[in-house]
Amino acid sequence: MKSKYYTLLIISLLFLNCKEEKQKDFLVLSGKVDNFKKRKIKLSGYKFDKNIRFRRKTKSFSDTIRDFTPGHYELHIDQRIINMYLSNYDDLNLMVDAKMRIKDPIFEGQNRTINNYLTKKIKKHSFILGSAERLFSLEESEFLSKMDRYKSALEELAEKSELPENYLQQEKRNINYEFVRNINNYQAFHRLLYGNDRFLVSENFPSHLISTIDFNKSDDYIYSSSYRRMIKEFLEKEANQRKSEERDFDLAYIETIHVEIRDTLVKNDLLYNAAINIIPRVANLKEYYKKYMLFSSNEANKKEITALYNKLKLTAKGENSPKFNKLENYEGGITSLDDLIGNGKYKFIDIWATWCSICRKETPILKRLEQEYHGKNIEFISISVDKLENKEAWKKAIKEDEMSGLHLFAGATKEDFNFTKDYLIKGLPRFILIDPDGKIVTSNAPRPSSYKELIKLFNEENIQ
Repeated sequence: MKSKYYTLLIISLLFLNCKEEKQKDFLVLSGKVDNFKKRKIKLSGYKFDKNIRFRRKTKSFSDTIRDFTPGHYELHIDQRIINMYLSNYDDLNLMVDAKMRIKDPIFEGQNRTINNYLTKKIKKHSFILGSAERLFSLEESEFLSKMDRYKSALEELAEKSELPENYLQQEKRNINYEFVRNINNYQAFHRLLYGNDRFLVSENFPSHLISTIDFNKSDDYIYSSSYRRMIKEFLEKEANQRKSEERDFDLAYIETIHVEIRDTLVKNDLLYNAAINIIPRVANLKEYYKKYMLFSSNEANKKEITALYNKLKLTAKGENSPKFNKLENYEGGITSLDDLIGNGKYKFIDIWATWCSICRKETPILKRLEQEYHGKNIEFISISVDKLENKEAWKKAIKEDEMSGLHLFAGATKEDFNFTKDYLIKGLPRFILIDPDGKIVTSNAPRPSSYKELIKLFNEENIQ
């Protein structure tokens, strides 16, 4: 009787342990890092980003990772990136040197076999293919030979690495996706590197391989970044062919997603990624939103895009511009938008920052534009969204670059400055055109470097 009782007890405990393991929805990621002095490392993956605290005294980190999809991730340790595979049930510990890249990371945990394979795979990539510039500059026959060699080497490595069977099959497809993506990009990248827009691959080039790929595999979409990038590149190419005077690229792109993609997860993710990034800058907001709502079936995504749309309507053409108040003027004193309205002039507003290299490249063209339109019915206003502690850097940039026009300092970043928040500005530089009465002409004007487009806009508004 006693023996029977203990047998039942052991079975019960085993059952409870199994139940607990199945309910586990997190993992503990920990490790030691040599030659690293910063306080944070970053973990990123499919729809996931997290900063992890690094303890410099102990040279270690440990964090509980929740709400993530099992799959491939990158651990950014300053300039060194560690590729890894994470899953719910298997905690992972690693040891790595942030500086000495010739020393491979050491993994501990049930997924160490997969993670050791990923380390070897990266080394194969560097050894066989080298840099993208070197690869795509090769002549056609040499390029194809190198790609064949690379694919065969990876497939052999995967087969010999004792990977779990499910992972092995996914990884074989992933290797093929990377292979096909490079084949598909060869002509365009070779043209770019040699500055020869007329270059064409031969009749025997395997351009047909892209047509063999099924773009409706949600498991592969989550698992493989090469698969996701290849789909996006294919859709962009198709959208460029579909666009017209009546349909710009942004509209053509989401229409192409709708036509070409059937898988619900893949379609909704592509639509959302397109809309969340581009909707603040689309030419026809109302039509774009209408099409998005028609094509998407993800209610949470639709709710988020609707909230953006409702806010963006407030900065549509013809609406009163949001205001900025009491900004420091480079020439002295403070300036608000209301101080500038009512003098019969349009306002061309440049939102920039000293750390933004693209912004600084626009500066010489903006200067020439201001000189060209000096004394006409437009004035040029530049608002810096540098941090408050960078005020001296702002003043120095204006002086050294001999910037013209009116210069104002927000004393807050674009994330904190109410004017840029009202305009939903996420990237710099951003140019806004306001009419003499303070109404919005466009919340996303062409950059000075898009000179012809900008002059066309000025002419349409009778700016002269």
